This record gives sequence, C-alpha cells and structure tokens, in this order.
Amino acid sequence: MERASLALIGGGNMGGAILRAVVSQGIVPAERLLLVEPEAEKAAALSEATGCAVQSKMDGRVSEYELLLLATKPQGAPLVLAELRSHLIPEQTVVSVMAGISLTTLRNGLGHERLVRTMPNTPAQLGEGMTAVYADPAVPEASRKQVQAVFGACGTCLEVDHEDAIDAATAVSGSGPAYVFYLAEQMMVAAQDLGFSESAAQTLVQKTLRGAILLWEQKGVSAATLRRQVTSPGGTTEAAVTHFESQAVGQHLQEGLQKAYQRAKELAQ
Repeated sequence: MERASLALIGGGNMGGAILRAVVSQGIVPAERLLLVEPEAEKAAALSEATGCAVQSKMDGRVSEYELLLLATKPQGAPLVLAELRSHLIPEQTVVSVMAGISLTTLRNGLGHERLVRTMPNTPAQLGEGMTAVYADPAVPEASRKQVQAVFGACGTCLEVDHEDAIDAATAVSGSGPAYVFYLAEQMMVAAQDLGFSESAAQTLVQKTLRGAILLWEQKGVSAATLRRQVTSPGGTTEAAVTHFESQAVGQHLQEGLQKAYQRAKELAQ
C-alpha cells in the first residue's frame, strides 16, 4: 500500500492521538503531514512531537494532500465545511471523525463525493482504540486501505457496510468507555463502603477490569461463558449476579445503549 499524505483539521484529543499514532507507526511520514490548528500552543506541541507542518487556517495548501481528516467538534461543522469546500479537489478523500455528522451533511456542505465517516473512541490515545469506518462507494479501494491503515495505527479498525452501523457503533464502542468508567465508579464506591481506601479501591477495580478483559481476549470464549465459570452455585458471585438480575440491570444497560443509538441518529439528521 502506498503511504498517504494527510492533512488533519483539528488537533484536539482525538486529532492529536491520530497524528501521533500515524507517525509512531510509520503510516504517514512527518513530511507528508499537515496540521491545521488555530491554537498556537496546541499546534506547537504536536509539531514538536511529530515533526509535522502546521498552520492556523485552511488555505489552498490543503488541496495538496490525498486524505483530509476532519477532527473538529461537531458543533463547528458548518463553518469547517464551508471553509474547506473551496479548497477541495475531486481526487481527495475526506474523512470525518465528527460524531453525528452524516455523509449527507458532509456531501451537502462540501459538494464532494469521496467521503468516509468514522467513529473512534478515546482509548485511541493509547493505541488501543476501536474505530468503525464507513466509506462512500465513491471512495476508491486504494484510499479505503489508506484510511484503514490510519485508524489501524490507533488500535483496531472495523469497516462496516452501511452508514447506520456508524451510529450503532457510536452507541456501543464510541460511548462504550464511559459505560466501563460508570461501572468502575460504582465498584469504587462499593469497595470504599466495604472499608478500602480510595487508592486501594482504585487498584482493586482497575486491575480487576483489566485482567477480566485480557482473560476474555485470551480465552476466545463468550463473556457469558466466562461469567458462568466464575459463578459458583450458592457462592458470592451468584449472590451479586442474582441481585443484578432481580433489578433488571442487564435490561437497563441494553436500553441505555438503545438510547445512545437513538440520540446518534437524531444528531445525524
């Protein structure tokens, strides 16, 4: 695969994570990278870390790059799309990580066909992210592979076959880290109620969650199977799980993800 040239619009947490990942993994060399970031301090830090070129505003220079990655906040999408529109050329591929911004919105705002919509998540900052990718049929295969390589540098990349799956992934993996942190919060409170210090509770919960995920990945069996293996009849785990089930905790979690999905659909309209 030929290495792409990449112009990144927005150097926030996600944009910065992507920039660092593609350089550290050798996906895009520094001399083929451009960062457009209006905050001088943020731009300088990323340039020092990666060696990329930086500028504060979009201009004709962005037309020189094969991939344009939009990593700004969704609220600013109308202005960003309007500014970018006059600098695009048909051969470029525009990739969006802006949550809730549909391909229709991108197409109307940019007057452009080669579009890719993605949904990464925050563990991309550690190279452990999960990114769902949907490419418009107008995007050529070579560009699709370049996009997959970019997000593969941030963790795992899953290409989906319809745009609705991006909204579904928003509910599952995009928002997913927050669900894990919410569970961790409750476990922390319970641990402290049982007499542990905050520091000890954090260690117990962090290592338990980390170990459980690593075990799940290594064993290659379902989460339900692993849960049953640790749930001895009449034991402590069964006491907790039975209570969770009596309070419909599983159902509430599933309904919560449905609410997230519905909100993602609303934002994309």
